Amino acid sequence: MEGGWSFGLVAETDEGVAGYLIAREAAGTGEILNLAVAPEARRGGIAWRLLQAGLATLATRRVEEVFLEVRASNLAAQALYRRAGFRPVGQRAAYYRSPREDALVLRREVTAG
Repeated sequence: MEGGWSFGLVAETDEGVAGYLIAREAAGTGEILNLAVAPEARRGGIAWRLLQAGLATLATRRVEEVFLEVRASNLAAQALYRRAGFRPVGQRAAYYRSPREDALVLRREVTAG
């Protein structure tokens, strides 16, 4: 992304990497590209903490809005994002492969502070 800025965050435990978030911003818009937590580390708040840290980092870059895509079948992730203030704004047909699946496009406004 020309003129953009990207970053990653990593969550670690004594056992190693437990999760990560990759995001980018350009022209006042942020995008969460990937948020993943190791299966054995799920349900412990790691995804929430990574998401909040990522949103805080984007806020320092004066991002006004953040977008992401999530599998239509991933209800747990959708609940996490709804809790964080994301709302559906669209759908991408056959966005994911292996297995082929639609993506929901979610958006959230970001305010500094």
